[in-house]
Amino acid sequence: MCDSLLRLTVAPFVLAIGTVCAMRPALADDWAVVMRDAERRVEIDRSTIIQSDAGTRVAWGRVVMSPKEAAKVGYTTVKALNRYDCTNRAFFTLKRVYLDADNLVLREETVVDQSLVMVARNSVDERMWREVCRPPSVQDLAKVAKQADRAASAATPSARAAERKPASGAEAQAAAKPRMQLAPEQSAAAVRRADLKLDEDDHGVDVIERTIGSRMADAVTPAASPMPAQRALPTPSPRIAEASTTARSTPRTADPARSSAASAPAAWTYEGASGPEVWGRMRPEWAACAQGQRQAPIDLRDTIQVDLEPPVFDFRETRFRVLDTGRTLAVQVGEGMGMTVRGTRYALERFTFHRPSEISIDGQRSDMAVHFALGTPDGQRAVLVVHLTRSEQPNPVLQAVLNNLPLERGGHYMPAQTIDLGGLLPSDSGHYLFIGSLSEPPCTEGVLWVVMKQPLPVSAAQLAIFARLYGYNARPVQPVNGRLVLESR
Repeated sequence: MCDSLLRLTVAPFVLAIGTVCAMRPALADDWAVVMRDAERRVEIDRSTIIQSDAGTRVAWGRVVMSPKEAAKVGYTTVKALNRYDCTNRAFFTLKRVYLDADNLVLREETVVDQSLVMVARNSVDERMWREVCRPPSVQDLAKVAKQADRAASAATPSARAAERKPASGAEAQAAAKPRMQLAPEQSAAAVRRADLKLDEDDHGVDVIERTIGSRMADAVTPAASPMPAQRALPTPSPRIAEASTTARSTPRTADPARSSAASAPAAWTYEGASGPEVWGRMRPEWAACAQGQRQAPIDLRDTIQVDLEPPVFDFRETRFRVLDTGRTLAVQVGEGMGMTVRGTRYALERFTFHRPSEISIDGQRSDMAVHFALGTPDGQRAVLVVHLTRSEQPNPVLQAVLNNLPLERGGHYMPAQTIDLGGLLPSDSGHYLFIGSLSEPPCTEGVLWVVMKQPLPVSAAQLAIFARLYGYNARPVQPVNGRLVLESR
């Protein structure tokens, strides 16, 4: 199977999957192969599958590269924590972790864009979705029972030792009282309530990981055998006893609206009440949008003209997938392509369109722009910008994207045809360089911006189609704050 197809059927979905083994070495994992070929294998850790809110489950998965493929992409394993909608055949990725051949973490990233991705039929995504959402089989239940038997057997020696120890009067009296235990449905409800608390700074990833770890720890902890002697528990104070009695007699009812709001990431837009002016106040981790000193986009003026080394592009023909993010069109492409700037190679991840352009030159914005998102295995980020200006001539790559629009908002579509990404690169290597940020939440700074000087054409018809799909989707120009902007001469 070719690189591009694997990228499109795997990487956009599950594959940044973190192994529980890497973070909790004391716990056993249960990796099962979902798909394999000569270059990589896709696996899921069945032991991490947990029930979240109604109809939703969470699980870890991973892609393990062959040595040849690992040398090409810069990492050996990419793991992802995914939330699956078992009712609507969809999912989104919460977190990705990249590891080397020694299972050392190269970088971790919490996924900001948590838009649901619909599961395509006969795809790797569907295999993963089925593994997570299917009910447990008889074999699965038998396996769990066997593990419980082994755990109970391991606890037998300590239980016998306890039997030989004489019990004091207080201990015997305490042992005579039946111990209260949560019913299975109460335990499950408690887990579900914990899973719903996803309003933390990292989109709830820590909560989900702790829940998985807790459940796995419970599974491997030996069950305590009945003992004739138990240490008497201290009698609670009247106030505590009254509070606990009230809590037991008055069951808490979850507020569906609050649970839904807590589990959903804050939605940002380019206009209105959730527009750029308030991004920095919407979530704590987005504070850089308001407080950062090296934000993007900027107006390119008062540049320093020098002899810059031209960027080297490795863009070629590839299969592609078009995604409607609700704010723009995003295009995911095959692996192995990238850009080298100042001796550093950045791997191409995807590209998006903005109308008008976000970057302005001497106060003037282009009719449209394409942004290429790129990154290195150690977490460095880069954005390549190519401006598009109105012309009689249509842009062939943009037309191929428009010809394969998803039919629904939030949907995606992967055609059988390919596109040549070289068609989005100008023939002139002239460019600008500056350090900025992501131009959307979380507005992370330290991003290298490469802005090509020569614009490419876009037709009036193409602009009209994009304008019908999406409104204004460019962040306002940000202060330069004394930054250095280099321009090739």
